[in-house]
Amino acid sequence: MIIKECEIPLKVHMLEALMRRLPPDHAKQPILNSDIKKIKAGYSGEYRVLSSLNALPEKEYLFFHDLRLIGSPFPFQIDILILTSYFLLIIEVKNMAGDIYFDNTFNQLIRTNPDGKTEAFDDPILQVNRQRQQLVEWLKFKKIINLPVETLVVSANSSTIIRAEKRDIHRKVIRKDSMLIKIAEFKEKYKKKILSTRNMKRISTILLDEHTPYIPKLLESYGIPLTALQTGVYCHKCYVFSMERRLRKWICRICLYSSHDAHISALQDYVFLIKPTITNSEFQKFLQLKSPSSAKKLLTSLKLHHSGNTKGRVYFLRSIIEDRTK
Repeated sequence: MIIKECEIPLKVHMLEALMRRLPPDHAKQPILNSDIKKIKAGYSGEYRVLSSLNALPEKEYLFFHDLRLIGSPFPFQIDILILTSYFLLIIEVKNMAGDIYFDNTFNQLIRTNPDGKTEAFDDPILQVNRQRQQLVEWLKFKKIINLPVETLVVSANSSTIIRAEKRDIHRKVIRKDSMLIKIAEFKEKYKKKILSTRNMKRISTILLDEHTPYIPKLLESYGIPLTALQTGVYCHKCYVFSMERRLRKWICRICLYSSHDAHISALQDYVFLIKPTITNSEFQKFLQLKSPSSAKKLLTSLKLHHSGNTKGRVYFLRSIIEDRTK
């Protein structure tokens, strides 16, 4: 049973907002577009792997996608975590085309693309082993003990050629189609039932409650100044910032497309790229509204949580991105 759904990563939504808010000819546009493609490729592989796991009995296996926990000395992220009454399984998914080679001498993964380009990556076996160590420590801290933790690196791309120095690498690195066989081996290995159904539900709740999404500071990481962002309300028909507030709705001055809630997507962009709070003056400036009173009416209509008095009131925008990221 899937407990934490396979969702498009938050960073994709954030990068799309950044691309939209930058001028089309901005120097960072190709880099942002390339990064989106890489993240989506990883997500696509994780989605295919998780879909394959649906063949397992749903009451016996609980699946968590893209789980991020606060551990020591730093947070750790797990592509897919499987919880059973007998063991836990961490799955690190790789969705790479071409030829991949596990270099044990320098602990790296070397990929040769179909076009012949060679790239080096961190060794996913070491990566998943670190995740295991952190998860074990995290479980101890939560007083969840004696639950074995296994790891696997799964290649989601059926066309990938896998090579390695060590012949026994197949114990830790497998193809997607071999997952069910490998999980059956783990079940045969761990025959003692450790968790009751009630305890599985309890741990599942703890994992969900402790999940802490990573929200990167994109402008800082890409070296983009705040002044580079385009302000205003975006028209989803002609794809420019051309919407104006007239007669209680947004109307595009170019194509005349109208919307009652186009300001919602503008606020989502604001949260993704700037900060999760906004004042009336910041709202007026970012949406290019002509008067403070119209900005105040529009903000008030959203019924957002806020703090402070009327003049210095600060509105909290976290809730406004929930629908965007589902």
